[in-house]
Amino acid sequence: MSRSVYMDRYFEVIAPERPLNCRDDGGHLILIKNEPVTDRSDLSFQEAVDFMRISMAVGRAMYEVLKIERMNYEDLGNWGLDEPGGPKLHLHFFGRAKEQIHQVRGQHIALFPKDHPIYRGHLKPIGDSELAQLKARIAAILGETKYARMAELAEL
Repeated sequence: MSRSVYMDRYFEVIAPERPLNCRDDGGHLILIKNEPVTDRSDLSFQEAVDFMRISMAVGRAMYEVLKIERMNYEDLGNWGLDEPGGPKLHLHFFGRAKEQIHQVRGQHIALFPKDHPIYRGHLKPIGDSELAQLKARIAAILGETKYARMAELAEL
């Protein structure tokens, strides 16, 4: 099954096979720009509206499907500083479960250094069944009036 839960002309949302946040702790999705930019300030106004539209819908879908207690939205890029072309804009969706296994409830999500062994399969990804549910729920949410209006502003 595809690990993609949403895609349009500007962005794609994927569930990484090797997440930074275990599904047991709430799960992890990533919003990626189809044509990379360094920072959100590089987005056109249409892309910026779509960025917000997608982040709102995905967060809501994660609350509903994954039954998380809290959403953390994190725009990171430090691990890309030394990569060719530098960091690329992307947004992490970190669901936070009421009972945490690898994280501490009520604290900022803890990340180990890049390439740490914990990211080599120790943290459980979101499963195929939940991915299908997320994909369907995101599509339904994006059909609602305010999201449809945002899509018009984004020229989608």
